[in-house]
Parts: sequence; C-alpha cells; structure tokens
Amino acid sequence: MDNTYGPITIDRKSTETERQAALRQIYIQVLERQPYEFERKEIIKLEKDFLKGKLGVRHFIGELVMSPLYLKSFYEGCSNLKFVEWSFKHLLGRALRDNDEVARYMNLLMMEGVSAFVHEILGSEEYRKAFGCFTIPYARDVKFYDSPRNYLQTNLLQHEHVGQRGKVIPTMYWQQLGMDCELGTCVMPDEMLKAYDAVNHSVHSARDRQNALAQIYAQVLERQPYASERKEIANLEQEFLSGKLDVRHFLGELVASELYLNSFYRDSSNLKFMEMSFKHLLGRTLHDKEEISVYTDELTKHGVSAFFHKIFDSDEYRKAFGCHTVPYARDVKFHDSPRNYLQSDLVQHEHVGQHGKAVPTLYWQELGMDCETGTCVMPDAKSGNHKDQQSVANQPKVKEPISRSLNEEIEELLQMLQNSDARQVLQSMNENQRSLLRNLAK
Repeated sequence: MDNTYGPITIDRKSTETERQAALRQIYIQVLERQPYEFERKEIIKLEKDFLKGKLGVRHFIGELVMSPLYLKSFYEGCSNLKFVEWSFKHLLGRALRDNDEVARYMNLLMMEGVSAFVHEILGSEEYRKAFGCFTIPYARDVKFYDSPRNYLQTNLLQHEHVGQRGKVIPTMYWQQLGMDCELGTCVMPDEMLKAYDAVNHSVHSARDRQNALAQIYAQVLERQPYASERKEIANLEQEFLSGKLDVRHFLGELVASELYLNSFYRDSSNLKFMEMSFKHLLGRTLHDKEEISVYTDELTKHGVSAFFHKIFDSDEYRKAFGCHTVPYARDVKFHDSPRNYLQSDLVQHEHVGQHGKAVPTLYWQELGMDCETGTCVMPDAKSGNHKDQQSVANQPKVKEPISRSLNEEIEELLQMLQNSDARQVLQSMNENQRSLLRNLAK
C-alpha cells in the first residue's frame, strides 16, 4: 500500500535532460497529468524559463498553480474546500490535518483570494523544510503525519484523480458519510458490490495462471519456492496451471503443505503464526482481542486444518477474494480503525524471520519498540551512537533462576503470550521476563 516516491531535486547545475524529466514529474504531481498540446501554448514561456534554469522548482510551481491551466482544473467550478484539499495534496503532499487547519486556509482563500492562499502554502515553514526551492513536492511517508487518521486521509487522497469524485465534496466528507472510497471514486457500499471488479487479481488464461502462481508465492510464501521445494508441490502446481484447481483451493493445499508449515508454523508461537496467516490470506492483521481469542481457540483446540478452514470459509474471505482472486494487502476500508490499518501496514513490510518467530508485531508495539523499518528495535538502539551501543553492551545480563532452565522460562513466557489481553500480560511480567522477551527478537 505505498504511494510515495523519492524526492527529485533540480538546481542551477542540473542539465537540460534532468530538467525535462523534472518538468514531467511536476506535471504529474501538480496537474496529475501531462498538459495537452494546446495547453502547452499557454505556458510555453514558463516552461522555457524553467528549462533554461531561470526559475527554480518552487517558483515554477508558484506560476503554474496560478495559471488558467491549473485553476480551470482544480478551482473554477469546484467548492473552496475541495480546492484547498487538492492544493494540499499537490503542494504539500498530504491531506488537511484537522478542523483548525481547514478553517484557517478556508478563511484565507475567501478573504484574500487564490494568490494569497498559494503564497501562504509555498512560503510556509513546512514547505521550506520539506522541499525548499529545488525539490519537487511528493506524497510524504507516515512519519510526516500527526495521527493515523490523517495518514489514512492522505493515503486515500493520493489515489484520487481530478473529477473522480466530482468537484464539490472533499474526501473528508465522503468518509464521514460512510462512503466507500478505496478505488478513488467514493460510492455507497451497495453500489460498490455491484461495481466491484476484481479482474486485475483474477485468473483466466494460461498466462494469467502462470502470473498468478508467481503472485501467490509472493503473497503467501513471501518468496518464490526453491527448486528442491518445487518438487514437493509439483503435482499441486500442475493441477492449478491446468485449471483443475482454482485459486482458493490451491491456497488451501499450499498452506497445509510442509513448505508453508515449516516456514511459518513450526518453531513459531501460535499467535505469531496467526498474525502471518492473516497477512497472507486476508491481507490484514488481526483486528482486536476478540478476534485473537476466537482464532487462538480454534487453532489450539482443533488444529491447523480447522484454523485454515475457518479463514477460507469466512464471509470476509468470500466477499474479498472468492474462489478466483489472489489475496493481496487491502486498503483502508477493510480495517476497523486507523490503528488496525497502521498495524496491517507494518506487518506488510515485515518478512519472515525479521521479528523472530515467537513475538507478534502487536506485542512489540505494546513494549514500546520502534517497528517503522520492518524490524522492531528499542528506541535507543536506533541511533548508531557508539556511546549508546557501549551502554547497552555494559548492561548486566539477566540471570536465570537457579532452579529453572532458560528453556522452561521461554516456554512459560510463550504460554503467557497466548493470553488475548496484551497489556495485562505485559503488566504481569517481571523484569527478567521483559528482558527475555526483548532478546527473542535478536
């Protein structure tokens, strides 16, 4: 679910070829398309000044957004609030944060006009720090947002293109009305069910099946099988490629195979296994304590086979993927809260073994670990500061109780982690157990 791209910087030393590439990127970011030939005639002098180096990125964008080309697309015929929302997307790479920011910029636009509004954005401290005079604005990553809700709003806005939702109602109101906005065009849920077309993820021709097979392995195994492993599932592959098995049934056989179980089930805690299975088969993380409890009970009392059947037979799987669609990481509407969406986003960036095979992601967060890079670490471990590293190295090692072995303590710890209330479990741990839990990540 990543819609950001790296910053492109153009300065006075840049070549004409680099400036040509930058010009195209500016149009993609600000206009959401390349200008038509007749439109280029209106901005030909502006383009030439930029290509010759007379204008920096910031000044060129300032002229572009004040041109009839931009204003006809995003201002004229639009509501003021929709124009403000689009301007923030194009110039600051994010959505509006809150009602206070909405009120401030709406007042500026209505009282002083478009020119003052644009000048305020381009002259702001945020724009200066983020892009300066020579960097093209871009959709910025999660660390730039002050809340999960704002990140979700920005992520949704980046999928929208001019005209998709009309020119009046901004994205924030579509969400409040309970509309479905995953595809960039907000519709009511019943309309979505009629219009939803999963053809991009479905399997039809022989070529589709070959591509789907590679996609299934990337989604479910997080890699392509090795040659030795393919021998174990050769018959299964052949039945899928010949059309005897659809996607759902092929997945059912694959996750029950030794190949999958050796990677994600054996040597893993039950809760970590459930977390990875939800990532692979439902494209999300576990929702809450109640869901954890239901699936923990199914797995521990009835086994792996019953656990997988519960997922594949669920109403959620049927509606999301049916029999012919390869599971994939799903967008915001499938998550019940911003926290759950961020949790899913974090799990999507994790690969098997990164966090170890015992402690699931949700417990790392409860412990205050930093998981942004896909590998959870203690906050002080992030700095490459030699002094910090030396301090950690000099900390006294946790002594094992004389009457118990380390293996026994780990076993007890993993049993505690099956409890559905993470906060309660962590509060009940002693310092030895907390240290042991952190060490399991290494």
